[in-house]
Amino acid sequence: MAILGLLFAGSLELDRFARNQSRSLAETAVAKSVADVAFITRDYGFWDAAVIHLGPDLDTDWANDNIGEYAADALNMSRTLVLGPNNETVYAMKDGSVSSEPAVFSPPSSVLRLADIARAASWDDPQPASAVISIDGEIFIASASVITPEKPEPQIVGSFTRCILIFLRSLDEESIQEMGAAYLLPDLRLQSGAASNGFDALPLLNDRGETVVHLAWRIPVPGQIFLRQTAPWMAAIFLVLAGLIVMALKRAYAQAAVVERLNEELLQRSRDIEHNRGELMKALEVAVEANKAKADFLAVMSHELRTPLNAVIGFSDLIRNQAFGPVGHRKYIEYGNDIFTSGQHLLSLISEILDITRANAGTLTLDRQPVDLAALAGKCLTLMTPQAVRQRILIDVVDRCGPNVVLGDEVRLTQILTNLINNAVKSSPEGGRIRIKISPAGTAEIALRVIDKGCGIPKSELANVTEPFRQAGTYQTRFNPYSSENSGTGLGLAIVKRLTEAHGGRLRIASKVGLGTIVEVVLPRHEGARSEPAPEKRVATN
Repeated sequence: MAILGLLFAGSLELDRFARNQSRSLAETAVAKSVADVAFITRDYGFWDAAVIHLGPDLDTDWANDNIGEYAADALNMSRTLVLGPNNETVYAMKDGSVSSEPAVFSPPSSVLRLADIARAASWDDPQPASAVISIDGEIFIASASVITPEKPEPQIVGSFTRCILIFLRSLDEESIQEMGAAYLLPDLRLQSGAASNGFDALPLLNDRGETVVHLAWRIPVPGQIFLRQTAPWMAAIFLVLAGLIVMALKRAYAQAAVVERLNEELLQRSRDIEHNRGELMKALEVAVEANKAKADFLAVMSHELRTPLNAVIGFSDLIRNQAFGPVGHRKYIEYGNDIFTSGQHLLSLISEILDITRANAGTLTLDRQPVDLAALAGKCLTLMTPQAVRQRILIDVVDRCGPNVVLGDEVRLTQILTNLINNAVKSSPEGGRIRIKISPAGTAEIALRVIDKGCGIPKSELANVTEPFRQAGTYQTRFNPYSSENSGTGLGLAIVKRLTEAHGGRLRIASKVGLGTIVEVVLPRHEGARSEPAPEKRVATN
């Protein structure tokens, strides 16, 4: 009897422990769900881009891409609402459908109360207001956050009523089932009443602390299950199974300890995720600030260096051309030429660095006009003629199915082709040949290829040649049998790649050591141009 009593008491204790653990898991599940929605709402609301695009001049496309369709598809939000200063609906998303019409989603009083609470938040560290609400019989986790600049200027703090961003995530049957599976809560469901027979319940509260609905789940009873399974055997052969009962009881306690340990691990993992998310956000802010500082530094330094450099180039040009009369010894003229050439090279390098900086920062602007690539190639050949003549290199231009017209910035397209021809000339032997081919690539694109039979690029270096200041060693003395003085800065192909992508095109490079290199730039065709058969044209530089 003592053993039976102990077994019964143990089963009751096991059931009590399991009930407490399941309730703790339910509280954790609700808190985690509310925290997830609150974090996303605050992250989007406390953002300069949201201030710009969700302010007085609503950018509907930006809203759809970030808080509308994207919020429904990627963030699992059921509804999105942006309220103006007077709580008027500025933008709304309901079940994936977006609109700026107030009729799509008229905010109920429970949502407006969250908006009022959110507006009371500080300007430098606004915190969202979250609660469980009911709308037309549906239950949602709602979170509201003011749309506030990340670093508001002191003079604007409190100067206007801020707009409100509100995200709502539905607690529908599917999400409740997923929550139950994730947190080991059997038969998890929503119900209007409190705990019922065989079920425990947790009240879900609104912003006033009132119960909106109850989250209910079946109370786990491992002790009762165990007793039902073992009672017949104990009644029949009690003395024989006494030892087995003790072992089974120990095993049950061990299982409870495992459940407790798993629960603690789950809670710890949740805390670690929140901590890591905060660290990642801080790291991202630091990286953005560092990148901006780098871009500002390069832009300022490029500007500051150009002013004295232009003076150096100008005065050296006067000296080498003897603008004010003979300078005497011929060495002065040679030195003037050296200064002028070096200054031009340094000015070109500064311009290339500034182009790379603008491209990386996304501030590179293009003056798009219809450009005939054949005419552009002829212009570039004129610029490259002196260099090609010095090395006795023949350059052919083949224009197929012209006119091949693209919509782009002629200056930047000239920069692309000039860099490619310059690289081809550098890697080609004296008396070599370079071919420039212009041809359609499908119906919507045009391919511009620069083909040389130079020393080529090793396969292991092809992935690096489009990175700034990275060279494949093609122009190094030990690798290039044709030149030992033509090594560049490593910016040419990097600029070509970024300018090509800025035009909506793509860059491809194929090369074989000892056989040559093919560099292909594919650009979108100008819609107003038509392809017609045209004879092959050749332009030779000799």
